[in-house]
Amino acid sequence: MSEYECCHVDFDTVLHRAADYVQESYIEVTNKATQEVMEFSGVQKFYGTSNKKKDGGWIGEWNANNELQVKYEDFIVEQKSRLKPLPEETVLMVDGKVVSHEELAELQYPPIAHEEVVKTEESHLDWAMGLIDFRIGAIKKTSNATDYRLWIGGDGNFRYDVAQILPYKGARKDKPILFQELKAEFLKKYKNKVCISRPGHESDDECSIKGWESYSHFRKTGKHKYVLSYIDKDLKMIPCPYFNYDKPELGITTPTIEECCHHFCIQLLKGDLSTDNIPGLKGIGDKTALKLLEGRNKPREMYEAVVLAYKDFYGLEAFPFTSHRGVESTRTWLDMLRENAKLLYMLREPNEVYDIEETFKRLGVDYE
Repeated sequence: MSEYECCHVDFDTVLHRAADYVQESYIEVTNKATQEVMEFSGVQKFYGTSNKKKDGGWIGEWNANNELQVKYEDFIVEQKSRLKPLPEETVLMVDGKVVSHEELAELQYPPIAHEEVVKTEESHLDWAMGLIDFRIGAIKKTSNATDYRLWIGGDGNFRYDVAQILPYKGARKDKPILFQELKAEFLKKYKNKVCISRPGHESDDECSIKGWESYSHFRKTGKHKYVLSYIDKDLKMIPCPYFNYDKPELGITTPTIEECCHHFCIQLLKGDLSTDNIPGLKGIGDKTALKLLEGRNKPREMYEAVVLAYKDFYGLEAFPFTSHRGVESTRTWLDMLRENAKLLYMLREPNEVYDIEETFKRLGVDYE
């Protein structure tokens, strides 16, 4: 008998990854003077590992062997994507059928066999859908749940309006070539299992809401209703059973309220520039954040460490601030913390408007 009623999966990343896997990135380089076009697998092949000098790679090799010297500024560099060649494998064919070496050896009079190169996928869409099917099968096997739901993003995202310091998700690349086509096929095949996030919500917000519902049920009955599956570190802020679908061998884990708060405070300190373009405090990474929270075991104590770090970084006085949209205003350290907290916080209820100051007041955090 399954332990949980349902497994709620943050599936946006799986969908994006599957579409991205069947394509490859490269750069197209055009010589401004001659209009000659070259292709490289990446910028390092073109100009080396130094983003400042840009004198290695092909440029360095050319300049070492030619009198006419070139520099990076002599070229137009464009990032491109295209679908990969469909995968192939070499198989043994007998009378038009694929056989293994073992099957061939067992035949009494081995017929004439020949090797043939065949494509293992009919199309890129089939290839990507196969990756999705495999992932769903693995999730079902690990979840120990009776049913499952696959959450994907819907219309809009309230965080785009909240973000003033930097554009939210501003560092993300364009969607893969096959993304929309794959999404349509995925919705068609799994229409009874897919859930579209409410307007303004992200898929991990929806999983978070389900996780908090499960935690509330646990507090009343001593048993969780749901298990979550994701790789997004943000969902570690919810005290609900979960497993990482990239590392199913780690099994199902249930974080405590204290562990969830600790993770949230780590994020407040170091931000999340690489994934969501949320700044945190410049110069603070994982090691420094962990050190700042060292010995602070209660949520109130953790938040007080965050407050001290923000006050130290921004100072106690108001300062002029210009948003990434060019709007000028005056801000304080608390304004900066409040914005980061709204961006990083995972919703517990639909359309919740989070204000970290209310959390401070509820826990008795010394912040004024």
